[in-house]
Amino acid sequence: MFITHFTKRSLTTKVQVDAQCIPLKPTWSVQSLLEPMGEPISDKQFQHLLSLSRLGVTNQEQASKLKSEIDQLTQFTEHIKTVDFKGEKPLTHIWKQDIGQVLRSDELVESNTDEVRGRDLLKYAKEKSGNFYVVKGTMPSSSD
Repeated sequence: MFITHFTKRSLTTKVQVDAQCIPLKPTWSVQSLLEPMGEPISDKQFQHLLSLSRLGVTNQEQASKLKSEIDQLTQFTEHIKTVDFKGEKPLTHIWKQDIGQVLRSDELVESNTDEVRGRDLLKYAKEKSGNFYVVKGTMPSSSD
């Protein structure tokens, strides 16, 4: 078995391998996935991401480092998007073979048809906005 595997591996690849069929030199690097592909993130896009995430980066050095890291992540995903995974099966399952996600058994519950439910309850609300209840909170912004 080993000899067959070794012979098959050594004949089907141009990479030199040792006795256990492990390549003697690296065949690829993660760095190749970080090489620029497409457009880098623009300053406008970066500022938009900062505002969406509510990050207040005031230090220019931190901002430039964060922008560089975001750009590397986008380059990485762009490289992955180019690979055609059709017909590929996953290497592993999310769950172990003998364990799965336990689903609850929902049973149909009969309800009283005279009971007021859903949007019909809005007519009893003290304050509403469209189809939503308005509830005064303790936050300063909720005093409007």
